[in-house]
Amino acid sequence: MTSEQIKEALLTCPGDTIQETIDSIGMPQRELAERLGYPSNKLNQLIKGDISLTRDMAAKLENVLGIPAGTWLELERMYQEEKLELEETARREHQWTWLQNFPLKQMGELGVINNSGGKSQQVREVLSFFQVASSTEWEQIYLAEQVSVAFKISLAHTQNPFSLSVWLRMGEIQAEHLSLEPYAPEAFANCLEAARQIAFHQPADFLEQLQTLCAKCGVAVVYTPMLPKAPVNGATRWLKKRSHPLLQLSDRYKTADHFWFAFFHEAAHILKHGKTAVFLDGVDGIQQDEEKEAEADRFALHQLLGQFSLASVKTRRKPWSETEVVQTAQTFGIHPGILVAQLQRIGSLPKANLNGLKVRIGF
Repeated sequence: MTSEQIKEALLTCPGDTIQETIDSIGMPQRELAERLGYPSNKLNQLIKGDISLTRDMAAKLENVLGIPAGTWLELERMYQEEKLELEETARREHQWTWLQNFPLKQMGELGVINNSGGKSQQVREVLSFFQVASSTEWEQIYLAEQVSVAFKISLAHTQNPFSLSVWLRMGEIQAEHLSLEPYAPEAFANCLEAARQIAFHQPADFLEQLQTLCAKCGVAVVYTPMLPKAPVNGATRWLKKRSHPLLQLSDRYKTADHFWFAFFHEAAHILKHGKTAVFLDGVDGIQQDEEKEAEADRFALHQLLGQFSLASVKTRRKPWSETEVVQTAQTFGIHPGILVAQLQRIGSLPKANLNGLKVRIGF
């Protein structure tokens, strides 16, 4: 027998004590009911544990059987607590199949949950992580076709809504630990030039510098490692009654050029596309406004390249040398790795060439 089965077998209600007491004095249930002034069928339900023992009944039992009312009420309290614990354990066991959809190993490695406990404990950990009462509420928030109050977009048609929901929730928790100034859109727009300079120089602490810069403008920027089956570049939504934007980035491609494009892309959504929508970049299965996505792409490209024109080199036939790329990047204030990525994207540079100029990143 499992520990839960043993607990269930040992579970006793106040009715067991009532029955033992009247058996010991030779009093039938019908007589007890008569002395209590209580219907026989109701007394039988009480003895079986089908109905709760009330304060009024505890007082009557004290008068009839001589056992203090407080004892009966304590027996009822203990019974209800143990019963609830067994019911909760059984419910969590039923949710184990649901739980196995999540990347539990990675969640444990990242400290999101403690996955060293048993099934019911892991269910409790995940429910607490999402701040939901059960898997039913999780599904209502993340999978329902009708958008929920708690989360403004459905993940129902994405490749793996379970991993993606974990990644998104991790970002929300990370944002809770940031100290943010009131959101100031003009200040945030102006600080993007400073962000571009960070992208150009790519200092060792660029993640910290960018996060601090944006926090002063009221924007929460967080870095969340990509999880298995959750291919996402970045996400934008508004938190705290839409008082602060959350700009969440992943390390999906492990290079700074992708990171910075995603940052400026999400920044465009914050500045240009209102507070009601949730934007998930790089995720299949979500219908999003193509015009807004294209506008965000153009904005990101302009922020990354400044005055450098990709159109002017798109038909170039002469191969790019590393020296020429570095010099061109320096002239226009672009990190060489970012320029390489954009030249590769338009076909002006083979995808296998000069990748050594790209900066590797990871969270």
